[in-house]
Amino acid sequence: MKKVLALVLATFMLFAIVACGQQSGSGGAGGSDEIVIAMIPQQLGNVVFLPTKEGMEDKGAELGITVEWAAPVRAEATEQVGVVESLIERGISGLIISCVNPDALQPVLERAMEAGIVVATFDADSPNSGRAFYAGTDNYQAGFICGQEMIKLYADSGLDVVRVAQLEGLPGAFDMEERKQGFADAIAGTNIELVYSGPCDDDVDKAIEVIEAYTRAHGESFDAWFMAGGWPYLVNPDATPEVNSWKAGDPNRKVVTMDIFDSSVAFFERELIDVAVGQDFYAMGALSVQSVYDIINGREINAKDDPVFGKVIDTGVRIVYLSNWREQLLD
Repeated sequence: MKKVLALVLATFMLFAIVACGQQSGSGGAGGSDEIVIAMIPQQLGNVVFLPTKEGMEDKGAELGITVEWAAPVRAEATEQVGVVESLIERGISGLIISCVNPDALQPVLERAMEAGIVVATFDADSPNSGRAFYAGTDNYQAGFICGQEMIKLYADSGLDVVRVAQLEGLPGAFDMEERKQGFADAIAGTNIELVYSGPCDDDVDKAIEVIEAYTRAHGESFDAWFMAGGWPYLVNPDATPEVNSWKAGDPNRKVVTMDIFDSSVAFFERELIDVAVGQDFYAMGALSVQSVYDIINGREINAKDDPVFGKVIDTGVRIVYLSNWREQLLD
């Protein structure tokens, strides 16, 4: 598995190079009239953002502008700060970032805006930074939907208490905290109880280690997994033998997960996922670039005005069930 991920990472690194060198002019890196927009994911190895990169590139080609994928090696705020600082120095036109930590990124994002760069966020917001907009999933609502689906799965189970283990990503990341809160609020006052939460730091290998270790040690003392991100489903199902065996051992054991990938099909085929709530990562890339481009050109953007978070472009979710996954994912 690590060899496969290493190959994916190596491929991904080919696209993560940010053009360097001193630039002049307020219009971007190539001169006063050139528009350059950079997208900054949380880390280089997070392959869930490959569709986002594709959406960014497609939209950039459509608009005839320069777009760049500026990925830090690790999912750390200091790494993202360094990337943003280099982009400020170059004087690019716009940047769109998925924030590892909203508070830690806020000062450098404010500096970017002071330098005349249009700043937006995608996937993971920094709502207090003054960014122009956020484009991505309504993470609170997505977590709430996952909680509602968990309730439905156990409506006729006969269990007095349903004990749920949770896999989370980067603790403190705005998207993850919103998703967890939505799930917690949905199950509040029901017989569903969260008994564990383990972080994987948005790392596929660590995600598998976390769920395998917990299931091996506590498989008889909990009933369901809530995967707050789909990291375990980016690999072959054989990578999670403990979880597979645990799920097959009792029909009352269920899995609800965020995210849908091409690789999710193999897990649905083996009935290892009951409900998946998918995000539109491609739209995050395409809509973000389009909207920053529109702002640069003095146009209004198609975003709703949230009283708490400001301008938001909701890229939506889709729900896939064990009962309809073939129609949803194969047709």
